[in-house]
Amino acid sequence: MDRRRALAVLSAVAAAGVTGCGGEPPLRVAVVWSGWELARFRDVLGGREAVVYSAGDNIAALLRNPVAPAATPDVAIVPRPGLVEDPAICARLRPVRSGDPAYWRDLLRCGPDDSVRGVWFKVAHKSLVWYRPEAVPLPPEDFEQWLEMCRRRALTSPPLAIGAADGWVLTDWFENVLVGIDRAAYRTLHEKDGDWASAPVREALTRLARLWSIENLLPGGGRRALVTQFHDSVLDVFRYGRADMLAAPDFAWPVIDRYRSPGRAAWRFPFPGPRGAPRPPVVAGGDAVVALDSGGERGVAFVEQLTGAGGIAGLESWAAAGGFLSLNGAVTHYPPAMRGLAAELAGEIEFDLSDRLTGALAGGDGQGLWQVLTDMFVAVTVDRTRADQAAGTAVAALKRLSEAAPS
Repeated sequence: MDRRRALAVLSAVAAAGVTGCGGEPPLRVAVVWSGWELARFRDVLGGREAVVYSAGDNIAALLRNPVAPAATPDVAIVPRPGLVEDPAICARLRPVRSGDPAYWRDLLRCGPDDSVRGVWFKVAHKSLVWYRPEAVPLPPEDFEQWLEMCRRRALTSPPLAIGAADGWVLTDWFENVLVGIDRAAYRTLHEKDGDWASAPVREALTRLARLWSIENLLPGGGRRALVTQFHDSVLDVFRYGRADMLAAPDFAWPVIDRYRSPGRAAWRFPFPGPRGAPRPPVVAGGDAVVALDSGGERGVAFVEQLTGAGGIAGLESWAAAGGFLSLNGAVTHYPPAMRGLAAELAGEIEFDLSDRLTGALAGGDGQGLWQVLTDMFVAVTVDRTRADQAAGTAVAALKRLSEAAPS
């Protein structure tokens, strides 16, 4: 964590560091959110005595190597399971009880005893396409039909909006295409010997490149998409009508609902899989809550109450506002557009691949898988490189990164 960020975190904690009941200091809770999400989380906490501060992208550094005892969190929200598996972080986490489904629970195991060290607080459905029904009368049944639909629609107006300024948007595209082609290949890519030059990876990249290279696919073209953030891509579809649809997680809904033009409907369909294949599993992500040693048993109790029966009222308040899905089946107050999505996440899912990567393949914008996909997007939308050539270049880059020695 850099000095400026460390001072900001320390200042936030110090400013809120009042004494709780019985002379005990309030628990310090570090989160990754800001803005609207941070405000919703504070509402969820209700009257619980806690100092909540945003560590943002510095959450990993804060958990591995705290800058000062005053900034050491007692409880933290982690945005990916790889942080729990990190030996330096795992050693500081306390085992907790979890009612999550087995697949989800196993993602948060670590340590010599392979115990569960976190509970999923907020999960995300990443296999959705949101659209305006007047522009898309009949949703596609498979990826091939979707490709043809986009080609036809592009003859008159841009069919898709893509917020390519946010690298995770492009990785979500890749993950959904790959999991539909070969689920087994998808499952092994995050492992040390994952084969990034395999035929399924090449096929997924080629399919993506063919879709992205359609002339007039995007409002303003590839150059504009590269400076369009996720939030703005949602507005392109539902506020300004510049495009017909976008592939986006469930948490697009609050943006859609707040900014869509009056009377404009918003529908969704599952991200299409290959023709003739079974419907692909849902690609999912999420934020887990963990208890650190510094919080003692109070931290463990806080985590278990927040995600268990004692936290239902708070969770329902965020669920009703949209942009929040819970694995807790007792949470039911979702907006109509969100209903049924939480149940899908308790079924056949594969976890977000980019959130499980390590080494040279990992990282945010400008790094790893994010950068390779951005480069391919530039190649086919701006440089007009042939789809198969751009996909081949991407495969070679991913193979080099997967073979790079750990830094």
